[in-house]
Amino acid sequence: MISAFIETHRTAMRCLLTMLLLLPILAGLCYCLAGALLSCPAESPRRADVVVVLGGGDGARYARGRQLVLSGYSTLLLLSNPSASDHVDVNKNLQGVDVRFDSGPKSTWQEAQAVRAWMQAYGWKSVLVVSDPPHLLRVEYSFASNFFGTGLDYALIASNPPWWSAWRWWQNPWSKRFVVDEVLKLGYYVLRYRFGFFSDEIQRG
Repeated sequence: MISAFIETHRTAMRCLLTMLLLLPILAGLCYCLAGALLSCPAESPRRADVVVVLGGGDGARYARGRQLVLSGYSTLLLLSNPSASDHVDVNKNLQGVDVRFDSGPKSTWQEAQAVRAWMQAYGWKSVLVVSDPPHLLRVEYSFASNFFGTGLDYALIASNPPWWSAWRWWQNPWSKRFVVDEVLKLGYYVLRYRFGFFSDEIQRG
């Protein structure tokens, strides 16, 4: 009986030691894969009723949205919280395009709600949603949650920022900060909108 106890104890210790040795490996693997996981919802563009460019970024989102419209994927462009330079470019280069603006949403979650409201109000059935690659997993969570049961179709399209690499994201200070922020914000979104925590806080971006 004592020998059985000792053997069980040794087995448990070996399992614990193995887990402790594997933890750094798993942590390193998750770290390396973070960029690819965050950007994995990206799809190839297809024809849609409207192209939506989410707010923020360094101009790459708008450039991608403009490219999609000029390439014929849609005749309608909706800009969420556009910058001053976006307005200038619209007036200069998109005079024949139906461009609309929405400066109301203050977060990705609110942008998903706003896009749903626009689509339901104007009868749009499909949308291409443009944002930066590491933002897309949180965008997917927001749009999947808010579009569930509506019958509305969306596809997430990645911008092409020069600082982004899904497999070497930690080598660029901007993308490194972006990835860390997105992991934290995604965790916050899941806790807030899935489990109801922080419901009394001011909504984050």
